[in-house]
Amino acid sequence: MFALYGLFGAALGFLIFAMALGGWMFIFTGHSTKPWNGLVALVICSTIGGGWGLLSYKFKNREFGSGPSSLFQDQASAILFTKRLMVIATWLAGLYFIWQLAKGL
Repeated sequence: MFALYGLFGAALGFLIFAMALGGWMFIFTGHSTKPWNGLVALVICSTIGGGWGLLSYKFKNREFGSGPSSLFQDQASAILFTKRLMVIATWLAGLYFIWQLAKGL
């Protein structure tokens, strides 16, 4: 099951590479047109995705922030912290793709 989570995460990283970064051309032709859609980007996206998959398996029964800190003593605070992290990460990813789009115009 541990390997399945890692493979699923790596597959999601591959999809992010192929669709969001425009790496589908590199997949079919083997030639990258931009620096962010070459072999290095494919390895980075798949590695990050696989790492997130393995971390999600390791901490599957635990909320972020459920450590000994007094800030996250109840479950509601931990869930709120997790949601804030997800919003910030999504915002940063969106900002990066908007920046790449603006560079291409």
